[in-house]
Amino acid sequence: MAGTLSFRPATPSGWVTWCVQVGSSVDLAWRNRLRLERRDLETLRRVPPDAGVVLVANHADETDVKVCLELARRCHRRFLFMVNREAFDEGWGWAGWWLQRLGAFSVERGGRDEAAKRYAIDAVKRGADAVVIFPEGEIFYLNDLVQPFKSGAVDIGLQAVLEARRNRSDWTAYLVPLAIKYRYRQPVGPILERRIGWMEQRLFKHISRYASQRKLALIMAELLHRAELAHDLPPTPHRLTALSERVRGVRQAVLSQIEAKYAHPAAGSTAPVADRSRRLSFYLRSQLAKGRLFSAETRAQLRQDVAELKRISQMGGWQPHYVDLDPSQERLAETVLKLEREVYRVKRPRQLANRDVFLRVGEPIDIGPLIPVYQQEPQTVRHRLAEQLRDTIQALINTIVPPTGRAAGSPEAR
Repeated sequence: MAGTLSFRPATPSGWVTWCVQVGSSVDLAWRNRLRLERRDLETLRRVPPDAGVVLVANHADETDVKVCLELARRCHRRFLFMVNREAFDEGWGWAGWWLQRLGAFSVERGGRDEAAKRYAIDAVKRGADAVVIFPEGEIFYLNDLVQPFKSGAVDIGLQAVLEARRNRSDWTAYLVPLAIKYRYRQPVGPILERRIGWMEQRLFKHISRYASQRKLALIMAELLHRAELAHDLPPTPHRLTALSERVRGVRQAVLSQIEAKYAHPAAGSTAPVADRSRRLSFYLRSQLAKGRLFSAETRAQLRQDVAELKRISQMGGWQPHYVDLDPSQERLAETVLKLEREVYRVKRPRQLANRDVFLRVGEPIDIGPLIPVYQQEPQTVRHRLAEQLRDTIQALINTIVPPTGRAAGSPEAR
């Protein structure tokens, strides 16, 4: 595994991109039918062609990249994607070959990846390509709820403008919010029951008669209980009580156990669990990249802990209260996908049925006027813009949701 953490630049290939876009167009015409209104496409086209562009999108599903590739095709602009470094090593490295030729470049989540940041800033400064960034940093399968944004996308845009203005005093760049929302085109109740039943059979050796929502709560409670046993944590006696608190407690306890094994600077910090787990994961993968410096037993333990840290990050999307507030079929289906990831230890569970994909483009934010303030208060400007982008995308997603009572496939819902 030596050298596995090296930076992977994008090496866009016209024929590879064309082939994938053709395949994506077929998928987005039927299985995940794209709903993109002309006004949204025109909003993106209005951005000056010589300006820098950073497209900032929520990350609710694996299909998001296909949606962005189709948007690139329709607006006649090449997109470059910031993609987590682990994805490049999938399929014995073949995934990386394809990703790079589709315009993806790698970023190490949890590490100070100066190479990725430098590459992104230079790409924005060139102005020819739009850089796509998903600031949530993880696919949480939370279709209605945008998670907190990291400010890296904002910083890349601001730094690009700051550097470019040394030679072009009036040059600017835009942050463009993209909201992506999925809805099933028909009722998926029978499919939900079948998929939930398979998980019950796997965990409990029987299928209960409870309603879907209660079944999912029982499955989640069982997975938390097994995590408690595996890590010698005190089991919770009332297994369906305060599931949200139990998820937080298990994540914190397991992370603290792994941190205690290693002398890592982030260990025991007050940072959010997701940030600490990513930083520690980066550190452990960096150790694995040193090849046979460690014994086979130590390498096996490192890999096991990296996998455990990945599960800790993914558990951040479980959020039982999210379903309690609105047990819609979409939220139940998302919960199924999240739990299937854990029950079957798969990276990408299959979507339940055909969907509509709604894409909305928010008003571009010209960040040029913010440069003087950014030079004085960089952290404040980064944080404020990241919050503004998240709020804008959340508001756009909220407008996509059809009124209660309309079927997902009705004309009004399209």
